[in-house]
Amino acid sequence: MRATIDRVTGQVSMYRLTTIALSAVLAVGLLLGSLGVIGVNPYGLLATLAVVVVATLGANEAAARLARVVPHRESSVITALIIACLVPPTVATLDLVGAAVAGIVAALSKYLIVWRGRHILNPAATGVLVAGLLQLTVGIWWIATPAMLPVVALGALLLLDRTRRLDIGLILIVVTVAIIGTRIAGTGPSALDAYGSVLLLFPVVFLAGYMLSEPLTLPPRRWQQWLVAVVTALLFSIPFQFGPLYTSPELALVAANIVGFAVSRRGGFSLRLTGSRALSDSATEFTFAPSRPVPFEPGQYLELHLPHRADRRGTRRIFSIASAPEHDQISLGMRTPTDGSSFKRVLRELDEGATVQATQISGDFLLPRDPATPVVMVAGGIGVTPFASQLASAAARGESRDVHVVYVPSHPGEVLYRDVLESAGATVTVLDDTPVTADALLTAVPDLASRRAYVSGAPSLVADAATALRRAGARRVRTDYFAGY
Repeated sequence: MRATIDRVTGQVSMYRLTTIALSAVLAVGLLLGSLGVIGVNPYGLLATLAVVVVATLGANEAAARLARVVPHRESSVITALIIACLVPPTVATLDLVGAAVAGIVAALSKYLIVWRGRHILNPAATGVLVAGLLQLTVGIWWIATPAMLPVVALGALLLLDRTRRLDIGLILIVVTVAIIGTRIAGTGPSALDAYGSVLLLFPVVFLAGYMLSEPLTLPPRRWQQWLVAVVTALLFSIPFQFGPLYTSPELALVAANIVGFAVSRRGGFSLRLTGSRALSDSATEFTFAPSRPVPFEPGQYLELHLPHRADRRGTRRIFSIASAPEHDQISLGMRTPTDGSSFKRVLRELDEGATVQATQISGDFLLPRDPATPVVMVAGGIGVTPFASQLASAAARGESRDVHVVYVPSHPGEVLYRDVLESAGATVTVLDDTPVTADALLTAVPDLASRRAYVSGAPSLVADAATALRRAGARRVRTDYFAGY
């Protein structure tokens, strides 16, 4: 089931999936408003949507020109669609002005409220919060109605699953439902009615699935992301007012973003291209010298920002780091097909000495701290890169780890980074033209049940391999997965 979902949602980028999910929410809202099922003026919703999209895109284009960067239009569209779900859907002129201001502030916040090239606050929440403080609009979150919950929840589930942040979304939902539901139950309703009403009448599902999960404002480590979810839930659930500030989901998320930034201090840095080498006919490793010392753990990934006239996939990509932290340079291995994205075409054409920007290093795909723990690694194609980093680091530290790598080639006969894996002492088994099943894994690694398991690769491979490993009796299975933002 997981593999099937990954294959379907994996056909589009994460930006496009988010756009589709939000468009579905707005389309259902328009339909239900037209039928009188919810109290939404369909003409007001269309007018608000049009105004917010124009304002957000316009402000983003202007800011990008001033900053001399390529504007990320699809990101701005997503921001506008979210704002349209939060502000009053109306044709009233003042309300439309307020919605436009929210869109403008949201777009500008990506350029003005930044730290080393990376924005800190959720743009949509920031725009609605600032416009509200200026008394130009108010976040009514009209999508929080029982009739809208099915489409909102389905979209939230798809987005949280695709980004592998279901745990973070559930933390926000569970803590919020527990606090608000208990408070409501204390006024007389039954526990079932009290707790159920939080899901039906409060925008907690939308907040969790469409806004909290935004990767560009989440801190890099899992415990930090859990902290952001808890802080958001507490500020959303506990009534308060300090001057013009009062309990609202947009304020809760913005404040939690600040907490997340404070505990992580994600800093961008530049990378100078020092060379590249072919890993195969369709894969290349690029090596960079960072502008400052960059601490990272083997197995983590890096987000690369390459301003250019981009295709629909934008100017940012996430790549696992293939080199060891003990090395002075950072290496990234990636597929570089001749008909690939604009990002990779521009990257291939960079001259040695050219610089690109890295906006963060993140990830919790780390090996056990105890090097005596036996490990099995299942790598699909270029998904071997985090394992190359981990084993190169172990070799650099003089660690002797019991590692068995099961490699699933993307192309017949291709085993990327085999030299790195074997020089670190790992046993490498190649499943060429062999389905990844429990029997195949047990044949390759007879003592698999005694090992900690790690899987990295394409979404469908990760889903299939994780299922097969569990059926084969693996002790614990960790997966590495990139949503494609």
